[in-house]
Amino acid sequence: MANTATDPTRRTHWPLVVAATVAGMAIAMQIAKVAAGLPLIRAEFGAGLTQLAVYVTLISLVAATVGLGFGTITRRIGALRAGVIGLMLVSAGSALGALAHGLPVLLVSRVFESLGFALTVTAMPAVIQAATQAKDRMLALGLWATWLPLGIAVLMVISWLFLDRIGWRGLFWVTAIVPAASALAMLASARGQNPVPRQPGRLGLGGLLRRDVVLTTLNFIAFSSSNQVVIAFLPTILVDMFGLAPSEAAAVSFAGAVVLVISNLMTGWLLHRGAGIRPLYILAFIGMIFGSALLFAPQIGLVSSIAGVMVFSLCAGVPPALAWASIPI
Repeated sequence: MANTATDPTRRTHWPLVVAATVAGMAIAMQIAKVAAGLPLIRAEFGAGLTQLAVYVTLISLVAATVGLGFGTITRRIGALRAGVIGLMLVSAGSALGALAHGLPVLLVSRVFESLGFALTVTAMPAVIQAATQAKDRMLALGLWATWLPLGIAVLMVISWLFLDRIGWRGLFWVTAIVPAASALAMLASARGQNPVPRQPGRLGLGGLLRRDVVLTTLNFIAFSSSNQVVIAFLPTILVDMFGLAPSEAAAVSFAGAVVLVISNLMTGWLLHRGAGIRPLYILAFIGMIFGSALLFAPQIGLVSSIAGVMVFSLCAGVPPALAWASIPI
């Protein structure tokens, strides 16, 4: 069956592209909810930062462990179906977390969220590629690159406005409802369209170990490992070191997420203008080092730490945009 990735007579199906991006935002909220609610979870369960670090990093650990397998699953059952299954796993995990009365159940819920997160992130770029013509694909993947900061920004706004009233469990219910709604939106927007095709063929090891693929993967690992720490623990740092209220700390995180979105879009514009991928990676990582040094330096003061957050966010928006933009290449 023809698809837009190979059939030039079909137009780009933008509603599906937007729905896929919103689905990404829905799973990005799973990262942001932990950042916003961590001080309250820590206070309720009496958990130490080491235990909570395990909870925070489960998403990255599971994605790194099962990502390749999920890529194979996505090729076999179709990206759209895989994405919907991933969103429903995330929804179920978040609902279980909202009902948790101890850290063990919270960790189990995070496993469900992590599996759904990995499956959805694997599937959505394939959905977008198949829904777009070649001339629109870079633009569509540039839009997709905003899924993480936009999802974080939306959740941080909700936290800023409502966290004091609904608590961390209320946030978890929000992040259970949104992925389920996103799954329904995906199915609705794909109705009447040729489905994203299954790809039963096996991908050779040589295709995975090409130099450009490996370098792009390593760059993304370098970005995400640093960004995950800042996103997850920034509110806790601001609460513990500077005595901010959780909602005030969420407001700072929201500002950082907005800067990330701007950085994503700026990177797409720079690439369109002919900027080189390698120089942008180098400048971004140098800026991330400087920004995180400002944030985590002891006795530096609230204003300087917030400035460090903004510098870090401005530079941290560059690597993911470069990685997603590299997919068609």
